[in-house]
Amino acid sequence: MLVLIVDTAGQTGGVLLAQIESAPDGRNEVHQLDTRDLQSREFSVQLISAIADLLKKNHLTLAAVDVLAVVSGPGSFTGLRVGLSAVKALAEATSKPIVAVSRLAVMASMAHEAEVLHAVLDAGRGEYYHGLYRDAGWTCVAESLQTLESLSASVARAPGLVVASEVSVVRALAALAPRQIAPAGVREALPLALAAWKAGRVSDVVSLDANYLRRTDAEIISKIAMATTPTAGLGTGS
Repeated sequence: MLVLIVDTAGQTGGVLLAQIESAPDGRNEVHQLDTRDLQSREFSVQLISAIADLLKKNHLTLAAVDVLAVVSGPGSFTGLRVGLSAVKALAEATSKPIVAVSRLAVMASMAHEAEVLHAVLDAGRGEYYHGLYRDAGWTCVAESLQTLESLSASVARAPGLVVASEVSVVRALAALAPRQIAPAGVREALPLALAAWKAGRVSDVVSLDANYLRRTDAEIISKIAMATTPTAGLGTGS
């Protein structure tokens, strides 16, 4: 089985081609055939040519790929749109299934010795993408967009290892004693993609969507209402 993985969720991205073979003992042997790195802010220019180059160098065609996989976020809106649009186009052209994996899940799986894991990414404006995982990073409990205060409360409710790759996040979460890990990339996403495929967690062109982790409409409306409601007693003349 051939798997093609695309990752454009972070500052840098990548494309990976892997061959999965069944071993005599029933286990799968995974061979990473080739990878291509994508440079920051160049995803839209480099992605399709990188995929074509991977296939050509390995004497393969797109039709030979059995499964398409993509890191679906959270991350840059533009980056995610480029990656998901490309994978959707490839899937539509070939009728191949798609496996989507969370960037936070990949981070959690990189610290596999911990039972309870909190993966954290910078979401900008003082907020953080947060993923709570169990079973050494393989079972997702919840993913959310949080402030530092609410994130600290979440960790207090479910004590575990906090992991982050960005220096700014490690510093901001110093009170939670985070472990700094290497940035999650397309190579680290491969085991999760294979596990999702084995479990039958596949998407199609219609159902595939980016994992933006935005606030819910109710939260947004509540925040706007609080910001626009006059303070009690203000302007009463009393």
